[in-house]
Amino acid sequence: MKKTFFLKYQFFIITVAIIFWCYLLGFDFINPLNSEWLYLGDLSQYQLGWKFFREDIWRFPIGSNPNLGIYFDGSIIFSDSIPIFAIFFKLIKIFLPENFQYFSLWILVCIYLQLFFSFKIIFKFTNHLGYSLIGSLFFIFSTIFLNRSGIHLSLMGQWILLSGIYIETISNKRKSLYQILNILLSVVIHFYFTIILVLFYIFIKIYDFFKKEINLINVIKEFFLLIIPIVILMYIVGYFTIQLDDGLGWGYGYYNFNLNSFFNPLGSNNFEVFNWSLFLPIQQFQNGEKEGFSYLGISGIIFLFLFIWNLFYKKYEIFYSNRKLLFISILFIILAMSHKLNFGKINILTIPLNDYIYLALSSFRASGRLIWPVYYLIFIFGIIFIFKSFKNKSPSLIISLLLLLQIIDLYPGLKKYKLGSQYESISQDNEIKDDIWNNLSNSFDQIRLLEPQNNSRIFHKMSKYLQTENFKKTDISYLARVNRESIEKEKYNLIKFFNEKNLDIFDKTIFVSDNENYVRNLRYLYGESLNYYYTDKLWLISSDDIKKKEASKKKKIAKYAMINLDKKNSINFSSEHLQIAGLGWNNSDHKSGNIMEGYLSTILFKIRGKNCQTKSLIKLDIEKFYKNLLPIELTLILNKNQKEEIILNNNNQEFLFKFNCKLDSINTIDINVKNPKSLFDLKRSLSRVKRSIILNSITISN
Repeated sequence: MKKTFFLKYQFFIITVAIIFWCYLLGFDFINPLNSEWLYLGDLSQYQLGWKFFREDIWRFPIGSNPNLGIYFDGSIIFSDSIPIFAIFFKLIKIFLPENFQYFSLWILVCIYLQLFFSFKIIFKFTNHLGYSLIGSLFFIFSTIFLNRSGIHLSLMGQWILLSGIYIETISNKRKSLYQILNILLSVVIHFYFTIILVLFYIFIKIYDFFKKEINLINVIKEFFLLIIPIVILMYIVGYFTIQLDDGLGWGYGYYNFNLNSFFNPLGSNNFEVFNWSLFLPIQQFQNGEKEGFSYLGISGIIFLFLFIWNLFYKKYEIFYSNRKLLFISILFIILAMSHKLNFGKINILTIPLNDYIYLALSSFRASGRLIWPVYYLIFIFGIIFIFKSFKNKSPSLIISLLLLLQIIDLYPGLKKYKLGSQYESISQDNEIKDDIWNNLSNSFDQIRLLEPQNNSRIFHKMSKYLQTENFKKTDISYLARVNRESIEKEKYNLIKFFNEKNLDIFDKTIFVSDNENYVRNLRYLYGESLNYYYTDKLWLISSDDIKKKEASKKKKIAKYAMINLDKKNSINFSSEHLQIAGLGWNNSDHKSGNIMEGYLSTILFKIRGKNCQTKSLIKLDIEKFYKNLLPIELTLILNKNQKEEIILNNNNQEFLFKFNCKLDSINTIDINVKNPKSLFDLKRSLSRVKRSIILNSITISN
């Protein structure tokens, strides 16, 4: 009898899972040998994480993945490549085709387990096969589940939350062990699930303590029995390849839950914003609150009202007392909202936070995701409530009608996820297209950025290309967490090596840049020792020539800025003369001038015009980047021979150089700073970018 029952519900769940899998991905994308859909947004980082992890040797921690993001200290954790799958498939990689991807299989597993655990929960309280199977369908149509299928594939593993809820429903001496094992499993899926499950566990223990169902000693004991294996597993799989403070990220209070999120059908994927609902209009969010997206649908809203009504009238208790359920739900809602209480575009309340409290909360910066357990509790409660209320009045018919109503309401959103449409895009101009790129990994082991950065514009332009090549290492990558200090050190070390004309860093390595100023500076330093190619709006720089017919046509010289003294002699960095800035400058977030980053920077220019004289003056208008900071120690070197040691005391100062003006000579001003500071140094932020001065203008006069 038990075997027959098992076969019945398993046949239903497996069949529905496969059908829904085909609907979500289409017949092309379910193929594990097809990675054509893994190029958009965050999807590319998942596949690249797996690609480089698979080709690397085994290391310890076992999730270490240093070849993707050479100096990022990355691991398979931080590319969100679903560690449990990555590790398993790396173990059997000898049997896998070269172009294998496991993400389509992951989606199938998620759909199946989403159905399985929701069925188990519902059946636990209804003991009705048909009703439980119908009720489980609500969970694969969950907006929060489907939303992640086009954006964050690892976060489709929401079945781990349902598994945690199911464990709470069982009465077994091994219940605590099951809870710990479930949380440990979440560690090798995605850390946000670990956070949610640990919070769930803690909230229950706190409630039981206040109800005097457990004493404080046992609470502390159980907490450590939970945390110790979690930390050990995190260490083994690679969570601590970076420093603890690098695990913190900006966004708490931005990626939060809005009070209208349960009723707001405003959805989005990688291409567009759309309305999930056939019946309800789109409402507004604050910026960033799409992370708290949790539209319930019409039937879900009905379940929410039943959920609230029952809390007050206490008709049923479903695996928790009403007070316990309310306690857990309110705590998750508060954390999901962060310290900001928003309704639509209106900020009702913002609670000031101590810096250290804000820092601690930054460990789950996308706090809006913490609404997920409440979302699922609403559906679980509503479905079971309907059964108990209509137990003798065809509950299966009623729940079927509510399911139909839910699907009809969600139909506009469901269309956006039909047959893999959430992964298909029209080819754009910013993609790599030129034949010069083909098979570069046959000649170069590494492809790198001239300006080290995580999640750069160049990564999004080249992510598809990187998947088709076989470079051994690259720093053109996007990881969720990185070693911030290491990236900045590498950036400044590269500038130092370039100024020393070091050719070793180009050995079997090709550099990529979209910054012509940097390329111009390299040309000045290295001359013909390097090769420069310009294609697809990117520069390729290498010491080895690219031996292709296409390459000879792509060679280009980065022209130096020409200052015409017949017209004007004042150069303002906010105007057309930005190109005189070379290595070590950034003007992306300052309106009036160029910001110096790091320890070394260079300005390069040529002069033309009859006003060019041998006794000219150059005046530099410089200001401190951080006002009222300690004095800044500068060394200014004009044309490699005139050197001035300067201490910048005031916020703004001007400095003069005598200048022998020569037509068409390349003029340089090198600036060395001994004591640049980062916001991290100043204990204001986690940013390690070291800044010192802003160069507002240069004036050349007789």
